[in-house]
Amino acid sequence: MTRRAAESSELPTPLTLTLSVEGLEAIADRVCEVIETRRAEGPGRGPSARVSREGEGVGHYLTVAEAANYLRAKPQRVYDLLSARRLTRFKDGRRVLVSRAELEAYLAGTAPSAIAPALPHTPQSRMGSGPRR
Repeated sequence: MTRRAAESSELPTPLTLTLSVEGLEAIADRVCEVIETRRAEGPGRGPSARVSREGEGVGHYLTVAEAANYLRAKPQRVYDLLSARRLTRFKDGRRVLVSRAELEAYLAGTAPSAIAPALPHTPQSRMGSGPRR
């Protein structure tokens, strides 16, 4: 933007583009090819490899904020899972990290739980069979 345009605060003229139907179809076909190529490459490959779900990096460990974003929850939920030992806490200096594999196992419901399962109900017997006094 030039100084003159900034001073007069004029908006730039809109761009008008005229395409033929064939040109538009060619663009749509190319977009489909690119999407199919990226799907075939799978996650972690190709030019989009640096970004995964909601923009976090594709590493083995996530920060609490990235893990919360991955779980689509608030960071406090991740801290709660760490405190309950449902997830393992890894430290890198001051940073708290969470294993991506553990998060995926947690979401799949296959993560081992540090909380003991409920004991089966067994009737309690009292000593002696007579009435209590």
